This record gives sequence, C-alpha cells and structure tokens, in this order.
Amino acid sequence: MKLSANWIRDFVDLTVGNDRLAEDLTDVGIGVEGILGGGADTVFEVEIGTNRPDAMNHYGVAREAAAIYDLPLKPIDPKLPSPGKSVPFPITVEEPQLCPRFSARVIRGTRIKPSPEKVAHRLQLLDQRPISNAVDATNYVLWEIGKPTHVFDADLLGGGRIIVRHARAGEILKTLDGIERKLTTEDLVVCDAKKPVGLAGVMGGYDTMITDKTRNIVIESAWWDPGTVRKMSRRHGIHTDASHRFERGADFESTVISCDLVAK
Repeated sequence: MKLSANWIRDFVDLTVGNDRLAEDLTDVGIGVEGILGGGADTVFEVEIGTNRPDAMNHYGVAREAAAIYDLPLKPIDPKLPSPGKSVPFPITVEEPQLCPRFSARVIRGTRIKPSPEKVAHRLQLLDQRPISNAVDATNYVLWEIGKPTHVFDADLLGGGRIIVRHARAGEILKTLDGIERKLTTEDLVVCDAKKPVGLAGVMGGYDTMITDKTRNIVIESAWWDPGTVRKMSRRHGIHTDASHRFERGADFESTVISCDLVAK
C-alpha cells in the first residue's frame, strides 16, 4: 500500500529525513519497499503484514515512528460544533454477536461539493480518486486512522432507521459498483425499514449513495465480525479497502472518533 511521508509527519515531529525514516520503519517490520516522489509529495510503498491492521494507516505508522525515536505521538481529538436540536434516529442491531458496536452521526442541511485541495491531493497521492466531500471524508479517515466508515443519504433510508440483521432468502442488494447481488441468509446486512442498503463491512448500497442532491447524511462506523466479513467478501467476489481491514480486525474502540472525523 502507499502512505504519504508528510501525512505521517502530521502526528509526530520527526527530525530525520525520509530515507532514514524508511530504513528505520523497515527495521521494525513496516517494510518500506520503495519511495516515490519527493518533498511534500513523498510516498512510501509499504508492505504491512496481515497481522498488523493497526499499522495499515498513517496514524498507525506514526505511532511506530514515535516509538522508534522516543517522541510524543500527537493525539487525534476532532473538535465539532455544538449540535443543534436533537432528532432521534433509531438503530437496531439484531445480531449483536456479529456487530457488538455500531456508532452513527447524522448531519443535516449539508451541501455536496468537491473536497478541499489538501484532502483531494492526499487521496490522489495514494491512487484514490476524489469523488465528493462526503465520500472523500470516509476515505480520508480510513487512510488516516485505518477505520472504514460509510455515509448514507439519510432521505433515501426507508422509514428513517437502520437495522443490522441477516439477509432474508431472496433479497437483492445493488452495491455501489452497480451490481445486483443475490443475498443469502448467511449474509449480514445493514438495512433500512424496508430493504438491505449495505453488505456489512464490505460495500454500501447503490440506492442510498451520496449524490449532488444529498442534503442529509448518516455516517456509519461499526465493528464487524472478521470471519463473517471474510466469508461475505469471498462469497460475492468483492475485495475492498474496508473488507481488507475488517477481515483482519479493525479497532473496536474507534467507532465514535471515526464518525467525528468524517463529520469534521
């Protein structure tokens, strides 16, 4: 995977150059196999073992660098504006053993537009295509702290609610890639009051995706059972940045902070 050297430096005040940083990271198991670009656009080609999902992101590698050089790691503490009037948004988890934690945040009255240049450029350095401010925010957070999140158009969620359950026989989900997928009762899905709107931990649904018309958003961040995600990914022939991390065990404690980072 690709990681931005400058992004790593956001979280730890390093005095060594990128060549030395690459060597020292490699010595502790974060294998830097190549260096691309230069200056603020320096990118490391990194090989990270499947047992290190905690290091598959910039903050995780910054943590390693802080330990190597005995430097403080800067905390991530997103500051959000005070919320307005609270509007209930019901969430029901019918399979708590497969989804023991599900966090969400609702943003109302937003406007979908291109992301700020810094966000778009950093994603492009990692070969990620900028899409819109809302979608890019989820990708940015994934690459920053390693936590996959998802955003729904709140007005397209039937019944104004979210339910986590097993799929029912005969149900179909059109995923974000435009493919209609026949679900089985072994699939774990995120649903609204009427239908599945996402394949849990793998890919969101087409019918509730963010568009230029979106004005109200639901941010989802959950912890999904790794074995369940792995089986669904193979069953449907989908491998995503999200499933790659959830299969290996994403951070259980980061659901709230990742929602806040996306909202920020």
